[in-house]
Amino acid sequence: MLELHVLGTSSARFAHGRSVSGSVIDTPGGLALIDCGEGMQQRILYHNRALKASGSQRRTRVSRLRAIMLTHGHLDHTWGVLPLLQTLSLDGRREPLTVMGPSTQEAIDWVTHHPGEIPPSDSGISSTDLAILFMQWQLLGSRDDEMSYPIDWVLIPMENEHPITSPVQPLDDVTITIVPTHHGVPSCGYHIATQKRVGKFDRKRADNLGLSSEQISRLAEGSDIEHNGETLSGSEFRGETRLGRSIMVSGDTAYGPLGFQPGMLPSPPDLLLHEATFLSDNQQKATEYHHSTAADAARHATLCKAGALAMTHYSSRLDRLSLSVSEAREQFSGPVIATCDGDRFEVDSEGNITHHFRQEEGWNPVQL
Repeated sequence: MLELHVLGTSSARFAHGRSVSGSVIDTPGGLALIDCGEGMQQRILYHNRALKASGSQRRTRVSRLRAIMLTHGHLDHTWGVLPLLQTLSLDGRREPLTVMGPSTQEAIDWVTHHPGEIPPSDSGISSTDLAILFMQWQLLGSRDDEMSYPIDWVLIPMENEHPITSPVQPLDDVTITIVPTHHGVPSCGYHIATQKRVGKFDRKRADNLGLSSEQISRLAEGSDIEHNGETLSGSEFRGETRLGRSIMVSGDTAYGPLGFQPGMLPSPPDLLLHEATFLSDNQQKATEYHHSTAADAARHATLCKAGALAMTHYSSRLDRLSLSVSEAREQFSGPVIATCDGDRFEVDSEGNITHHFRQEEGWNPVQL
């Protein structure tokens, strides 16, 4: 099962009770944090306490955190990284942690040859490129030799628009795919998928043949057996291989990245968490600032054949989200949710999605 905890739904600044970007994804291989805006470590702590108080068996303990996956370098998505890293060290963490995100080869080369320097304005390298930020964070106190645990700093050059399998895979039995996006700086989304599973075993057929428990067990393991002078193949008792389940988080992007086109992702995401900063009456502004409208988010969900669309990253000018939902539903036929801080989503092994609405006394589950 995959579970997504949305802990920040505002763009750029706190507004209408919404915090800036950051989500926790719980996978069979541990937790990953996707973006880490201001105050993220406190949000994770309070969310975990609320889960415990509600009687839920789910948790967002930072001790299970395996990776921080950044979609780009803008500070509303990254300002909480260094404080979180330092707190983990103060708490005595020993397990390694991966911090990863998109960059360019030019920026990576720059920090290699100019450690501690900021690239000039005419260099074409953004001062918020993650290569620059990673260097600054290390200089400010997150050097491996000053921390209680090792940090694997991973920069991924965005060479073209084709999705790529991440060069590091910090979550066991989970595949992370990097999806380049359009945001004016090196940026990406993340497609997180569990592994494929063998097809269902046809127990009814085995029982009808009068097979013993030992014979059934061997067939279920994939072995061939002899029964009444006939060879029974284990593969014939298995249905088609079942896809893993997947969640995709878009990061910030204007409409149109190649990765959302049909067939470009490893699998259609069961759930797409997509920024929807503006409404369609601000389409020009969205395009100018490399953001999406609710309609853009829905068009992306349709193109990549997402099972459900969850919207986030709202402009401070949006105080009512019903209009965002209405616009998205004109472009996408599946379930559409305007997420609020603290909402969580479960995707089970069969692809069923449950949306848990955050309420004062806990969560209200709704099957999508």
